[in-house]
Amino acid sequence: MNPIDILGKIIAVSHSNLEIASRINAILNITSQDLPFDEAIVYTLDADKRLTCRYKNEKSLLFHLLNEYRSHIGEGIVGSVAQKRMSQSFTIKDVPPRFGCLFYADLDETIQKYKAFSFLPLSDDSFLYGVLFVGSSSKEHIGDSEKIFLSMVAREIGGILRFNQLIISSKKRISELATLSELGKVLSSNAAPRDILNGIAFIIAKAMNASFVTIRLAHSFLRLDSQRFTYGDIERSFEEEVKKLEEEVKKRGKSLSSVDLAHEGHRNTLTTALCTAPLTSKGRFLGTVTIGNLQTLSGPVVEENGRYLIETIANYISSGLENTLLTTKLKDVVNELNNAQKRLLEQETFRNLGEMTANIAHEIKNPLVIIGGFTKRLAKKARLDQAENKYVEIILKEVARLEAILDEILHYVKESPMALKDCKVSDFIDELIYLFTSDQAWEKIEIIKEYDGEAPLVPCDDLQIKQVFINILMNAHDAMQGTGKITIQTGQKIINNRSFVSISITDTGGGIDPGIVDNIFNPFFTTKEKGTGLGLAISNKIVLNHGGHIQINNLVGKGATFVVYLPIKNTIIREELI
Repeated sequence: MNPIDILGKIIAVSHSNLEIASRINAILNITSQDLPFDEAIVYTLDADKRLTCRYKNEKSLLFHLLNEYRSHIGEGIVGSVAQKRMSQSFTIKDVPPRFGCLFYADLDETIQKYKAFSFLPLSDDSFLYGVLFVGSSSKEHIGDSEKIFLSMVAREIGGILRFNQLIISSKKRISELATLSELGKVLSSNAAPRDILNGIAFIIAKAMNASFVTIRLAHSFLRLDSQRFTYGDIERSFEEEVKKLEEEVKKRGKSLSSVDLAHEGHRNTLTTALCTAPLTSKGRFLGTVTIGNLQTLSGPVVEENGRYLIETIANYISSGLENTLLTTKLKDVVNELNNAQKRLLEQETFRNLGEMTANIAHEIKNPLVIIGGFTKRLAKKARLDQAENKYVEIILKEVARLEAILDEILHYVKESPMALKDCKVSDFIDELIYLFTSDQAWEKIEIIKEYDGEAPLVPCDDLQIKQVFINILMNAHDAMQGTGKITIQTGQKIINNRSFVSISITDTGGGIDPGIVDNIFNPFFTTKEKGTGLGLAISNKIVLNHGGHIQINNLVGKGATFVVYLPIKNTIIREELI
């Protein structure tokens, strides 16, 4: 093929909308097929200033061997070309059997089939992006015209890599600004301190692509029921390393990584990178934020741009965290008063709505009963064929469904008096588990119980609270489609100066779509084909009437946790600022 036509194909691919790997690999395939060459491989210069064999032509035999090694600038033939930014070409006759950092002992037998090689820098006036390597088993040498053509190919690939770096840099800056914007929204929100801190951990983990983020508050800053707030899972082998890093950061007052401690002689056998930054405000130590598993294809990024972003985020959080959390405590008190007033108004509204709904339901139910009754009588007396019998079944089924919906609506708006008595929550949870596990539909559900034996009794209407857990457990069963694991835990929590018994129900159903989490307690909101959208609304109302609340911890792709908090009778524990 005419070299101009080949170059036209390469330029067309270079300026296409394909992602970078597809474009570069396509150019290498064109180069190897039309010139021809057996090998066309691109080394890229990574953030740690080492060269990695990353792209190849389709029929390359050397790639899977070469990409096991990474060259430093100036090391071997690839590193030398990168350092001098000058092309070099060889034949098998005028070089030693091995090229430093290109061919290795395990390539000795493979390399004998190749006769000519060329190495070209991928660079512009300012930056080096990598090295292009081509090899041929049929050419005795690489001619001047081919060298000129290869330099054009190298220029196109270098341009692709440069443009990709600009895009990555722009995306990174946009991501940083978006992260700071999201953090600002959380810090300025009216959410509870726990939700603010959990939200901060989630945003940082998402921005840093981390496997976990943990925020540890200093006890002298703000005493909550927990001083650690974590997104993701910290493996047990990491826990001691994380604590050691946090203590060192507190002592020195600056950010540190596990690599720093390793350089100072501390033993570090972890493969996951850890970095901890201090949270300080006006000279006061508030706590630490630790990020784990910061990795790219070329290794940890903690020591470079990652550390800069961590410190930027830590400084941003520190500047507003203290005021935000303390202000939130004041807002909680005001909100509690407002909520009490709101509940009184809602109760009056529900009372009026209940009377009106009862009248409407009565008027609707009468025709439904008549329709259902006459349909059954006609079905018995008339001689109906198979299709007509199916129509009758549909009518009766829909009538029953409408009656069920009316019953749920009545149950939602009706203010049922509560028969309060001291209850041990774990006892009637066990009753429900026994009932559910007796059903064949629950055969593939594993239920794990982790009860707090010291959890006190709570004043509640056991029938109403049982309904709450029935709805949550049924939703968990539906989310897992009848197969998975449900973990039920009980414990004690202190929230806003009040002591609660907590009951958490965790499923492995993949979590809830973040876009609908805020709506799941709204009446008539449902994602189920045959749902009425009142189950969780009724559950939330029952818990609120008991003076408690329901919290959702959602892990997209893993599962959801519903935590029901029920207040303990006559127990008030005050938080103190030390």
